[in-house]
Amino acid sequence: MLKLEKAQIFLQQEAKSKQEALQLAGKKMLETGLVSADYLPGIHTRETLASTFLDHGIAIPHGMPEHRHAIKKTGIVVIQFPEGVEWGLDQHVFLAFGIAAQCNEHLRILSGLTRVLDNRPLCSYLARTREPDRIVDALEGKPLPGLGSLSEWQKAYLNQSQRETCERGWVSRSRSKARELSREYVIHNCNGLHARCGSAFISALTDYDMRVDVRNVSKNGEYVNGRSLVKLLGLELVCGEVLGVRLSGQHATAALKRLDKLLSEEFASI
Repeated sequence: MLKLEKAQIFLQQEAKSKQEALQLAGKKMLETGLVSADYLPGIHTRETLASTFLDHGIAIPHGMPEHRHAIKKTGIVVIQFPEGVEWGLDQHVFLAFGIAAQCNEHLRILSGLTRVLDNRPLCSYLARTREPDRIVDALEGKPLPGLGSLSEWQKAYLNQSQRETCERGWVSRSRSKARELSREYVIHNCNGLHARCGSAFISALTDYDMRVDVRNVSKNGEYVNGRSLVKLLGLELVCGEVLGVRLSGQHATAALKRLDKLLSEEFASI
């Protein structure tokens, strides 16, 4: 379980822009001893390559793999922006989790964050709480007033994943009979299926009319909505593990060809 100290939580913060928020995240990671100053430029570089916005008002700013030498210890800082920060078009961040992780530890952290925080009422609650203990409790899976236990959140997470897969994950624009295709891919990226890989996966399928389901075959996981970055990161796929993909829709064949190219030729260098 991810360990978080109250000294790593910064409530009631303000930032006028995403750049200010990134600077603040870097500053707090530096002040709490997670990183040295060499890590900070990578936080801004990472954001130019793909947004670290997840969903439900959450962003996960972090550095580049080439800056891991500047990480002193694995950990996170939590920065709360009650008024929100504009992160992109129709994207407002209320909780930023600055991540410093060595090797594949970042996947464990991301998986833990996404599984616990993929809960809209919980995110709304944590975005406005004035008690740092509440954020610590949430990440440790302790029940919060009126929000239930970790097991209830995890059950809701799976149910929500299934609903999104069936409802919002795919809305067919065609009345033709849906075609279903499946494929399994070994993850060859040394950093696993990290946030930038997940963004590339989603972007590659943007223009295709179909439903996308994904699962971690190596961990015998359930299918979840493959158009959600939160769900993709929640798979916690490390290098060498197998991603299962199921496509349903009129563009399934064309989309599978695009995924073949992405996963076999491009993923390793993202």
